[in-house]
Amino acid sequence: MSSESVLVIVDQDGAVLCDMTGGSPALPRMRFDGRWPPMDSELTDRVRRELGPATVVLEPLDFTTVVLLAAGGTRPVSADGLAWHGHDAVAGQSVAFDRRAARSRPPVSDWFRPGWFERAESSIDAEIKAAGRVRLGPTRQIKHWSMSAVLRTPTDRGDLYLKAVLPRLAREPDITRYLASLRIAPFATITAVSPRDRWWLAEDFGGVDGWALSTEQRRACLEQLVMVQKETIHRGDELIAAGCVPLSPASLADGVRSTMARDDIWRAPKLAKNLGRALTGEEADRLRALTPYLVECVERLDEAAVPATIVHRDFHPGNVIVRDDGILLHDWSFATVTNPLFDLASWLLDVSEPDAASYLDAFFAAWADTVAPERMRGAWRVAKPLAAVVEMMKLIELADIVGPDHDFNWLPMTYGWGRRLLHAAADPGLAINGWRK
Repeated sequence: MSSESVLVIVDQDGAVLCDMTGGSPALPRMRFDGRWPPMDSELTDRVRRELGPATVVLEPLDFTTVVLLAAGGTRPVSADGLAWHGHDAVAGQSVAFDRRAARSRPPVSDWFRPGWFERAESSIDAEIKAAGRVRLGPTRQIKHWSMSAVLRTPTDRGDLYLKAVLPRLAREPDITRYLASLRIAPFATITAVSPRDRWWLAEDFGGVDGWALSTEQRRACLEQLVMVQKETIHRGDELIAAGCVPLSPASLADGVRSTMARDDIWRAPKLAKNLGRALTGEEADRLRALTPYLVECVERLDEAAVPATIVHRDFHPGNVIVRDDGILLHDWSFATVTNPLFDLASWLLDVSEPDAASYLDAFFAAWADTVAPERMRGAWRVAKPLAAVVEMMKLIELADIVGPDHDFNWLPMTYGWGRRLLHAAADPGLAINGWRK
C-alpha cells in the first residue's frame, strides 16, 4: 500500500517552496509506502535528500498534507526545479493549506508554532549541560501530532527524550514518579520537568517494544498491569493527588448520557477528515437508543464491587517495554481512578479471538486473589460496552480540545469505538471475547 502526500514547505516569513517542473508553481508531492506519511524525522530526512532544504515537521493538516518549516532564520537556496513563492501562487491546490492560511487563531498545540523546536532544543541542551552530559548528535523528531510531540537527543550517557503534551495531559510525569515511588516495577525515569512548557525529559527505556512480543509475552504484560492495579487499591486519594482523574459510577453515567447525545459527532456526514467512517443514520439511532441500557450497565457494574484502581486508559503493546529488570508500562497521560476492567478495551483491540480469550483468562487469573475469576468475568459482561464508551469519551474530549483544525486525528477512532459498542451491546453473553466478530 502506498499513498501520495502534499508537502507544504514554508520559511520563517511564510513563503512556500514550489515545484516548478510543470511550468507554474505547484505544491510538491511525494509518494510513501503505507497509508500516511511519517510525521517524524523520517519525513524530514527524505525532504532534505530529495528536495534540498533542512526542515522540521511543523503541522499535519490532514492525513496526507503536512507543513514543514525550513530550518534556520534565512530562506534556504532552492534546488533545481524549485522556487519560493507566496501562498497566492498555490491557492486552490490544497483545501487544508488554504484553510490554514485563512485562520486567525493560533494552533492549540504549542509544537505547531514556529520557534517551538528551537526552544525545546535549548531546554534539552541546558539539561544536558546541567547533568554533565555530552550531546552526540542532532535532535530527531519521533512523533508530532495534535496530542503530543516527542524528540530524541543522543548523549554520552544514553538518549534523552523530550515529550510535550496538551495541558490536559501534563500530569503524566507526576503520575509516573508516583508509581515509581511504590517500588513495585520499573517505570520511566523522569530527569526534568517544565510545567510552564508542559514538557519533560526522560531517559531512554531500552528493552523490547511490546509490538514485537509473542502472545505469551503479552499475557505477562497484562499480568504486570494487574499487579500495578492491585497495588493501587485503596490508594485513590494518593492517585488523585498525583494527577489521576477520578471516574466514579455517577460521573460515568453522566458521561454515558452526554456522549450518546453528541449528535454533532454521531450524525456528522462522511467526510475526508473522518476518512468516510462517520456512522450511518441507522447506526446513530441505535447508538443513542443504548443510553438506558448503558446507564443500567453502570449500576450493575457498581454492584459487582470490583475495587477501583489506577487505569492506564491507553493500554496497548506500544506502551509496554520488556527489559532485563522487568516489564515497564509507560505513557500514563490518561491515567484514571476507576474500574480496572476498562483497561481491557484497548488491549483487546484488533487481536484474534483465540488471543482475546487467552488475555481475558490471564487478566481474571491475575485478579483471582482479590476478586474471584467468575465474578470478574460476570462484571466484564457489563463492563465491556462501558469500556467502549470510556474510549469514546477520551477521544471526543481530545477532538474538542484540538478543535476543527485537528479533530481528524480522533474522529475515525471515535466512530470505530461507536461500532464496537454496537457489537458489544448485541452480544451481552460475551460470545465474542474481543472486539472482532
